[in-house]
Amino acid sequence: MSKFFDDKLKTLKKNRINNLEKKLLDHDLRGYEHYVFINDNRKAQVITNGNWVTENIRTIVFKYNYQIDKVSKMFIKDFTEQEIKDFEDGLLS
Repeated sequence: MSKFFDDKLKTLKKNRINNLEKKLLDHDLRGYEHYVFINDNRKAQVITNGNWVTENIRTIVFKYNYQIDKVSKMFIKDFTEQEIKDFEDGLLS
């Protein structure tokens, strides 16, 4: 694979992870009274200070971490047309 395709795949993965993280923090966990820590692997961890974590929060974090794991195994063909178009538009601007 050429360097361009390696860089393209790396950028697409980074963009996907950033979008998943934004959705988790701005939409899925909005209004909950818990701290969320994103570790070096970009996975979410709920910090509760000894408080009980609701099943809903656990489910949201579990689904997010599953999506993060899927991104690491993706190829360029696995990304949506919109994600690829956004990447190409970023190159042109």
